[in-house]
Amino acid sequence: MSHPGHMGLFSSIVKQIILPSISLVLIGILLNAMTQFPSGDSLLAWWFQYTVDSEHGEVTLRGIRDEVIIRRDALGIPVIEAKNREDLAFAIGFVMAHDRLEQMVGFTLTAQGRLAEMAGPVALDIDVYLRTLGLRRVSEQQYAQLSKETKHYLEQFSNGVNSYLDTHRDRLPAGLRMARYDPEPWTPLNSVDLLTLVNLSLSLNLHEEISILNIVKKIGWERAAWLVPVYPDTPLPFDEAAKLKSVHLASIDLDLDELTRVSRKVDQAVLSLGIAASNNWAIAKERTQAGASILANDIHLMLSQPPMWMLMHVKSPGYDVAGIALAGLPAILFGFNGHIAWGASMVMADTQDVYLEELKQIDGKMHYRYQDNWLSVDERTETFNVRGERPIKRTIRATRHGPLITEAIVAPQMNPIMSPSLDSVADVKYGLSLRWGATEQDGSLDVIFEMGKSATFQEASVHAQDIHFIHLNLVFADKDNIGWQVTGRYPKRRAGKGLFPSPGWTNDYDWEGFSPLSLNPKKLNPVEGFIATANNRTVSETYPLELTNSWFYPERVERITELIQENDKHTAETSFAMQGDRLDRFFQRLKVVLLKNHEKLSYSIDRLPSSDSADAQRALAMLIAFDGTMSPDSCESTIYGMFQHFITQETFLDELGPVNAPAYLGLVKMSVLSYSAQQDHMLQREDSPFWDDITTPTTTETKWDIFARALSRSWQFGTQRLGSDSTQWRWGKLHTYRWESQATQLKPYLGNLQQFAIGILSGFLDRGPYPAGGNHNTLNQASYAIGEDFKVWIVPASRMVVDFTRDEPMWIMNSGGQSGNPASSHYADGIQPWLSSENRSMPFRSHNIEPQYTNTLRLTPTSH
Repeated sequence: MSHPGHMGLFSSIVKQIILPSISLVLIGILLNAMTQFPSGDSLLAWWFQYTVDSEHGEVTLRGIRDEVIIRRDALGIPVIEAKNREDLAFAIGFVMAHDRLEQMVGFTLTAQGRLAEMAGPVALDIDVYLRTLGLRRVSEQQYAQLSKETKHYLEQFSNGVNSYLDTHRDRLPAGLRMARYDPEPWTPLNSVDLLTLVNLSLSLNLHEEISILNIVKKIGWERAAWLVPVYPDTPLPFDEAAKLKSVHLASIDLDLDELTRVSRKVDQAVLSLGIAASNNWAIAKERTQAGASILANDIHLMLSQPPMWMLMHVKSPGYDVAGIALAGLPAILFGFNGHIAWGASMVMADTQDVYLEELKQIDGKMHYRYQDNWLSVDERTETFNVRGERPIKRTIRATRHGPLITEAIVAPQMNPIMSPSLDSVADVKYGLSLRWGATEQDGSLDVIFEMGKSATFQEASVHAQDIHFIHLNLVFADKDNIGWQVTGRYPKRRAGKGLFPSPGWTNDYDWEGFSPLSLNPKKLNPVEGFIATANNRTVSETYPLELTNSWFYPERVERITELIQENDKHTAETSFAMQGDRLDRFFQRLKVVLLKNHEKLSYSIDRLPSSDSADAQRALAMLIAFDGTMSPDSCESTIYGMFQHFITQETFLDELGPVNAPAYLGLVKMSVLSYSAQQDHMLQREDSPFWDDITTPTTTETKWDIFARALSRSWQFGTQRLGSDSTQWRWGKLHTYRWESQATQLKPYLGNLQQFAIGILSGFLDRGPYPAGGNHNTLNQASYAIGEDFKVWIVPASRMVVDFTRDEPMWIMNSGGQSGNPASSHYADGIQPWLSSENRSMPFRSHNIEPQYTNTLRLTPTSH
């Protein structure tokens, strides 16, 4: 007789995995046979059409006092107008739930470490990782500090979300229906979860330091310093790397592989962490054609479907603001309110430090060494509910620095019946803990709401200084003034820079609180007549506040500065053109290097085998002819993109490889996060040890030998992938946009049957590929993992220009559709306008709103 527990598990697998997957396969077969109706809608979109509400008519609801009007335009972007602030919050909740309920649920489950309750076992390691970081505990701390007014507003918003849930239980959005997940009622704390996720997504050092540890473990601290350049004109961080001089990572018991795998999975499938985000600039009235300020902002995020942001205009007495919102948070984060405009880019703030902890068992309990003492770790037990499986318990441990992130990931799961045991980690000798500035309490969400109500430039300036939880380059303007404020708290370290992980057993690298907020950089109406940021270094190395040592590449801000300084007659159109610009200034520098060292490079090319030498010469000729404009239709940009890929592999793969090794993937990851070893080596570092190929022990290669190899491989790869006629090569054939749902992003981590089912659903859930231009250095950014593949990761997720000279100042575009429901006509209708760099006016004045927002839905209160 079979064990009843085994039968229960088998039944669960059949019900939760096999049968749903078979059903999806059958649906997919039908889709393949009958993919399109004449109208262009897919069969599944037609099947789930009942989950999409009409944009016209009237809906009667409990929970509002007066009528609320919801107008939508051709892309489904809403204007929500209420007669009081409570009804406005309620209506925003109702509208966001209709447009993005699945995304909202995914956000809050991610923050709580409960994604496996909806997605199943594939998300368990993600849950353990994020719950170890303690995101929900951070949310609880932040919520406790909010004003009564903000808490009441969030409660009303929650009531609106729950009104939608209550009236749509039998017709939830297609994604939730297919997942067969019934969401819990929304609470104010769920909204604060989103702010916590934003904080985490703007923090890059956790994943950067994990990457650095993998590199140090492979090649040692001294050689690793060559691969972590801070900025083109900054010395390499040998002193910082020397913190690890006495730690022999290659020989100690520290399992980085699983932590690396899970952090990469979080990055690719759930929440992109530390992605260098955005350009912004403000141009003073003296530099504009009509004598009023212009503000522009394009926020760069991971390409996803639906996109991170949504657009809306919300109005009630005392609050009238339009722009960019995050589903689940009833605030306009960046936009225009009739008086001021504001936008943001990422500071690249270093508010996370990883500590290497020495651990051992004493009397059956885990201890860690701090100075001359062994201290017991703090412990808590967490229960993880996994769809289709029994609950699982894990012990989460922390030192004085923060949670032990490796120990929670690596430890095997606990029996759900037995009490916690430490036997599974008895042999652990080292672990990693995380100190994160987000654990400090403040009321930043209050200030974010107040920012939208600012009636003057001076009010906006005061509010900008009071945002401490989120680290931004906040740029703001009215018609006569422009300003920049760095927001957030920044740690004071006893020693070190926080770039490399620090030994945790000494107090040398501990934090001594936070730097005074008065040191946060700012500018108001600078004499240059403009402000520009692009994740670049914004302060000198001697500035008394250390913001970070992980600046992004300088080329984007240099290009912004160049274009602004070209004339003093700027208009909205010049900012539109800047946002679409694809010139890579780094290539212009590289071209100078190639021409200056042409003789050395030619000598190395001549030493290659004859066929390889001919290929390298062709590639070099095409590079020299290139002007640096990364057009999707250019053959020259194709060879340049391929050259960057192969110079990375030829230079670093012999020491860090193979291509799937954590050390090499760490290098690739860091090139997306901040100024990279790849770019740094191409322009300089002729004395780097990495030019010598360790697989050829009898030969010492030079920089130009490696350049020659990379040129040859680039031409050969282009011929293989794109054909023998190089004039027909197109960057957009290699370098592509693809809007992928979270289900597709999780696909590599699923079983074969589930992968097959999701693959068949791809036409319903995903869009693309589309040809892409640009790269990480262009204003119209299209970053990819250089040295790994050419798939676009990062794009301008939204583009905004506010020209105070115009009757309707704001122009704005999102990177996808307003809706997260694949059955909606607004699921992907924003993609083509975004691809064409179309700029759409978002009218603010009532007489201009009604002609554009022609679909009207009225929410009316139930009669008492």
